[in-house]
Amino acid sequence: MTRHRSLLTRGVLLPVLLGLIAACSDSPIPSPPKAPPVVTLDSRVTFLAVGDIMISRGVARSIDRAGDPLAPFKKMEEVLLSTDFNFGNLESPISGNDKKVGKGLVFNMRRRDAAGLKKYNFKVLNLANNHALDQGLKGLQFTRQALAEDGFTYLGVGDNLAEAWRPKSIEVKGVKIGFVGASYASYNDSGAVRNEYVARIEDEQRLESAINELKKSGTDFIIATMHAGAEYQRRPGPAAIAFARKAIDAGADMVIGAHPHWVQITEEYKGKYIFYSLGNFIFDQEWSRDTKEGLALKITLTCKKTSESAERAVEQIELIPVIIENYSTPRPATEPEAQAILTKIGLTSRIIRPKNEPLAAAR
Repeated sequence: MTRHRSLLTRGVLLPVLLGLIAACSDSPIPSPPKAPPVVTLDSRVTFLAVGDIMISRGVARSIDRAGDPLAPFKKMEEVLLSTDFNFGNLESPISGNDKKVGKGLVFNMRRRDAAGLKKYNFKVLNLANNHALDQGLKGLQFTRQALAEDGFTYLGVGDNLAEAWRPKSIEVKGVKIGFVGASYASYNDSGAVRNEYVARIEDEQRLESAINELKKSGTDFIIATMHAGAEYQRRPGPAAIAFARKAIDAGADMVIGAHPHWVQITEEYKGKYIFYSLGNFIFDQEWSRDTKEGLALKITLTCKKTSESAERAVEQIELIPVIIENYSTPRPATEPEAQAILTKIGLTSRIIRPKNEPLAAAR
């Protein structure tokens, strides 16, 4: 009986055990927990963008009176040294002949007067403007050589148009920031005559190609700059508007303009900002209130990259109105002065915080 019960038990239990083993073998083996993405970069970069810098003519004479090439920058020192780098439009070529200080509408910067640009962190300079060839082709070539030797990154000019349109980029804290620049004119002739040395704003295909080149090279942020628009006007002209919007359509994250000598209106276009003219920064036009006013932008960029994704954003743009004194020297505007300048361009707040869907996620 005992032997019979044992056989019966085996006959019942064995199929059950075999069934359990089969069921277990068919169940998926749990995957190990997925490792969190590895943060490869988490950076915040700030830079100051300013308008026209003309270190010639009355500015040169102001430097001589002060006996100091740093003098035009000193009242903005705290702001200029608070950023990772600075950017501006350099409207005075360097001929190499330091006996010239410029006269009338023909500018020349003495090489020693570039000391202020270097001291105050102007790492990127646009040269595409109507005064690029004030000292002739040799002067433009000397300007490029001198700036390169002193460690500046320049854009908008070259030995030919392909070089003039070649975008430039710098890397700060692991963040790659690209620039492309163009002018409404190649000479100081209202754009009548073209040449092979200065990028022009009407060349939209070259603009698009330059921006595409930056995107393909893994650039995190793209800034387009233009020297364009009617002088002494508050609103931009059609050519400036066309260039700026085309730049954003092609992938630029911001457009910064100069040339009109007045601060011009700002436009939000497809969620990105166009500053049509920042007015003067270092200049000697003291004959009107508007030409003594300028606008600097303190731009904060954030970039976070992981092993799986990238998030880039223009975190904020701080508007810093300036007043130019002594035929040369900008200073931060007082609060009433600042509000008066902002009112002229239809703004009330000094801080712009873009709506910020993360920029350039696909780059």
